[in-house]
Amino acid sequence: MIFMKKTYLIPAIISIIIGFMVGKAMCDEYHTTSETKTVFQATNSLTVYYLQYGVYSSKENMEKSVLQLPYYIYQIEDNQYHVYIGVSSKEENLKKLQDYFHSLGYNTYKKEGMIRNQKYIETLNVLDEMLSKVSDSKNIDEINQKILENYKEV
Repeated sequence: MIFMKKTYLIPAIISIIIGFMVGKAMCDEYHTTSETKTVFQATNSLTVYYLQYGVYSSKENMEKSVLQLPYYIYQIEDNQYHVYIGVSSKEENLKKLQDYFHSLGYNTYKKEGMIRNQKYIETLNVLDEMLSKVSDSKNIDEINQKILENYKEV
């Protein structure tokens, strides 16, 4: 009877040791490769940088302040009107726009946001590529105007 218990005991101990080793290896692998990526956000939205001109408490104040601007877009956030004069998905392009508007005497601020409109994302990507290749004021202005004309957030 003692002999019979030993025959079951040795395979049981070996099985426990093997199970422990496999479990430890899997846990160690999980901890070293636990980088997560957001699949839906990467495919359905795009991080963009807005060039903010100002924030106003009423539409009337905003409209008075933007009279000298040839083009702009605005969004209502927290009952305030946020006016933007540039949008780009590339920080270096936003810097280019910021320098351009600074040369015209405008003080601007960088603001980060998300865009989910797929058609606009495609248009912005094309126009951003064009903007990254130009350096003269006229082309920067024209491309930025097209970016803002096509802006639609859904």
